[in-house]
Amino acid sequence: MNPESPTGIWQPQLSSVQCTYELREVLWWGTTWGQKPTQLIFGPECCDDLIIANTQREGILHRRLGKMTVIAVAGGTGALGKTFVERFAQEPDIKLVILSRGEQKTSQGSIDHVKIDYDNVQSMTTELERHDVHTIISTIGLISEETSQSQLNLIEAAENATTTKRFIPSEYSFIQTPDLLSIDPSIQFWLHAAGRLKASSLQYTRVIPGFFMDYWGMPHARTHLQPFKFGIDITGAEALIPGDGNDTICMTYTYDLAEYMIHLLKLDEWPEFSIFVGDETTYNEMLEIAKEVQTGKTWLIAYDSIEMIDSGHVTVPDMSDSTMSQKELQEMTALVSRLTVNGVFDLPKDNRMSDRFPQVRPMKVKKFLRQCWGPRPETKL
Repeated sequence: MNPESPTGIWQPQLSSVQCTYELREVLWWGTTWGQKPTQLIFGPECCDDLIIANTQREGILHRRLGKMTVIAVAGGTGALGKTFVERFAQEPDIKLVILSRGEQKTSQGSIDHVKIDYDNVQSMTTELERHDVHTIISTIGLISEETSQSQLNLIEAAENATTTKRFIPSEYSFIQTPDLLSIDPSIQFWLHAAGRLKASSLQYTRVIPGFFMDYWGMPHARTHLQPFKFGIDITGAEALIPGDGNDTICMTYTYDLAEYMIHLLKLDEWPEFSIFVGDETTYNEMLEIAKEVQTGKTWLIAYDSIEMIDSGHVTVPDMSDSTMSQKELQEMTALVSRLTVNGVFDLPKDNRMSDRFPQVRPMKVKKFLRQCWGPRPETKL
């Protein structure tokens, strides 16, 4: 399978040098470091071409990190964490450590599985030093005071560890600011982490990719995210849209974000916010594409007014197979609707980090939806 394809469709094996790493049906073909100065590297499907990279100079697609760098992914067995681990494992200059509460697994290749106690700062510090962890990427789901405190404790352990210099907190959405607390009180979890990092000696950046594109490609898209229907339900041919449908939504496919993260790790300096945008769209624009790829269906289209959204009485698409209760589905839909109509997914255009890496050609919404939902047989899993 091609790890850069949203549907996982296999592509021709164009590289003469095989570099195979298999994890959850990932098979990556490319070049290994130390080969000839110039190599042909099979680029991501979204590039639609071959990219020539000079591996001994600055590199068009790849640039070496230098010595083997130890990257720890906290929550690396979770949804986004798995995506990062898959991509990072393809880098020969990265040694991966997965931090989790679960039982420690046997190390595999360049990946060490380390069980940690998020309530014990000293023991975490010891583990970070024992594994020579240089950079921590947190993908801990901040869903409660407990999980928030776990990340805060990890930040403290990272600052105490003599080996650890950099930290990326779990955020991966829009820019969380105090003025949004009235809309979503849980934003305090992200603000606490940002404040703690700002007061620390650690180098850090807050990664902001907007909405994840994956949600509108399920169940055909290759993703580790849990299903949820936002605005456009392509399977059920329903469009239950917050507001007038013209609010800008910046979004990024998770595997593109993982690619951007590789480039981010190679920078010597980080900004406070690292904004990555794969594409910009609106619900109305997505609806037109969805109707194009789902021909022959009669669509149910409804718009929730601002008053409905503010009161929480929003229209929820059918998610009867969800493990969430109807009340939870209603609350989540209302929350995301409030955030959408307040413009939080319209990310700043200035100084976007994605503009610094033009060699990464991210998936666009139209192509993504066509590949996931189009009539051609090869677009399906």
